[in-house]
Amino acid sequence: MDVILGAESLLTPLTGVGNYTAELVRGLRAQPEIRSVRCFANDRWLDDPLAPPGSPAVAPPSLTAALKRRAIELAKRFARAVPRSRPLLQRQQDRLNASMLNHSGATLYHEPNFALRPFDGPTIATIHDLSIFLHPEFHPRERVEYMTRHLPDTFERATRLVTVSETVRLEVIDWLGIVPDRVVAIHNGVRPEYHPRDEAALQPSLAAHGLVAGGYLLSVGTLEPRKNFQGLLNAFEALPAALRERYPLVVAGGRGWHNEQLVARLEGLAARGLVRPLGYVPAEALPALYAGARGFAFPSLYEGFGLPVLEAAASGVPVLTSAATAMAEVTGAEALLVDPRNHAALRDGLRRLLEDQSLQARARAAAPGFASRFSWDLCVERTVALYREVAA
Repeated sequence: MDVILGAESLLTPLTGVGNYTAELVRGLRAQPEIRSVRCFANDRWLDDPLAPPGSPAVAPPSLTAALKRRAIELAKRFARAVPRSRPLLQRQQDRLNASMLNHSGATLYHEPNFALRPFDGPTIATIHDLSIFLHPEFHPRERVEYMTRHLPDTFERATRLVTVSETVRLEVIDWLGIVPDRVVAIHNGVRPEYHPRDEAALQPSLAAHGLVAGGYLLSVGTLEPRKNFQGLLNAFEALPAALRERYPLVVAGGRGWHNEQLVARLEGLAARGLVRPLGYVPAEALPALYAGARGFAFPSLYEGFGLPVLEAAASGVPVLTSAATAMAEVTGAEALLVDPRNHAALRDGLRRLLEDQSLQARARAAAPGFASRFSWDLCVERTVALYREVAA
């Protein structure tokens, strides 16, 4: 099989969808029945989107493709000056994408990031969550407008829809009325770098952030409303002062959106030494950061999967997360599950996370099970099986 993957999410610092797409690229390249994996982004083919920074990532375009691309760039400038021309620009882009994809000789096209481009053959779209529809207030207005305009066409055209959890699969079926046979749940995975580590192995990496193993509470996620950092900070500030001082809250995540008050609050707490905002942390530094934490808190209001929860659990760290969500599906009874909107429950859960000694040994013992049940190899194998089905 020759596969096209949408790859816009690989062009920016990797977060959830980008990590998922990168793992698909790596895994599919190793599958014997996949002859080729071509990555398409921003109206062009990418040569090697997983190459180290500074390497050429874009395949040299043909003269015809280059002229078409130049026309699109000029049209974009015009659209910025004349907003009424944007629908025309979109139609031009769709025609260019359709021409490039349909003349690629590919067996199928898989879009890992929600919205399908035009393609005449079998198509698969991964729907990571329905937050655009269920919680539009969590997102920038432009994203909501784009998704609500393009996703109905994806839901109609896709040969199969993939969700990253059974929770989201049921939402797609129930909320959108999609026929169940068209929706397949394939869990995300966790890389082998996420595993328990001893203090001596951790210290060089943690020292770069001024941290010591077992000496901090960790939360990882983009600074945006859905992650419920305001609720987490409220609960953390309600803990006894001695506990807060012993285990400062470390927050790792990019700036995100709708977060002006949150950023100001984090800066104020950082000045008092209670919170350490690290900003975006590259993937290679995250395994040690997880494994060194006393506990991991992720009281998100809504997730399609909750990859940070899995990464923390595989690292042997006690986890607190939200009940009745996809995160609860992933962690099961191994995590402390609380109502993320209940201040008292969240505060008490954090206190137990930091004080209950038995949780440390239990989390470390459970770590190999998470790594084996949620491997990227298994995710890729199930994805290739789906390719085989739609190609037939």
